[in-house]
Amino acid sequence: MSFIRAFDDGQIRKMTSGENGKLFRLLKSDVLSDDAENFVFPAVRKNEMYFYYKGGCLYRFKNGAFRRDKRFELYDGGAENLTPYERAKKQAENKFTKIKGGDTERLRLNRLSFYTFSPKSRPQTVVIDAEVNLNGEIGGGKKSDMVLFDTQSKELIFVEGKVFSDKRMLTSDGGVPKAAEQVLTYTDAIARQSEEIVEQYGSHIKTVNLLFGTSFPMP
Repeated sequence: MSFIRAFDDGQIRKMTSGENGKLFRLLKSDVLSDDAENFVFPAVRKNEMYFYYKGGCLYRFKNGAFRRDKRFELYDGGAENLTPYERAKKQAENKFTKIKGGDTERLRLNRLSFYTFSPKSRPQTVVIDAEVNLNGEIGGGKKSDMVLFDTQSKELIFVEGKVFSDKRMLTSDGGVPKAAEQVLTYTDAIARQSEEIVEQYGSHIKTVNLLFGTSFPMP
């Protein structure tokens, strides 16, 4: 099995207790925040959990500990006098918004994730995952931008987002843009492991429901 979305009970206990628990409670508060500018989005991986902020991975929990990408610390402008948690968020914001500038694809997609856990608005279709490595024989190592989940039909919908300024959207006469080729590759990869994907997102959703008080159905 290559596509895995499982986070075992032992890891959950480690993440939610002791010193880890202090950081988890801060993250959980931001997951359930009604502030669309400051929310955090959780995603289950292979016995890991990722917490995304402003379109980038703020923290990941692996092997009993929270970890950060040390390169984020290079983007410290305006973060010097903040708490460690708020400083981490500021560094991520600097890296993914202010440094690059503009309304990037990553930020546009990130805005959709807010509605999954927002106490004020939880639509029929929610974002269930982001930055999804398909891990199959085809398309392995490539990432689909997000997975939507229709909570009524219980369907999973893989999404590849592009802004029109992306050169992969362009084509010469009669050609096929690279973005279309990308989608076809993902379609083939998903088809080859569709049963596995549905099963694993069932595991993903059970973990999310347990940790964040949601009641999403099984896909």
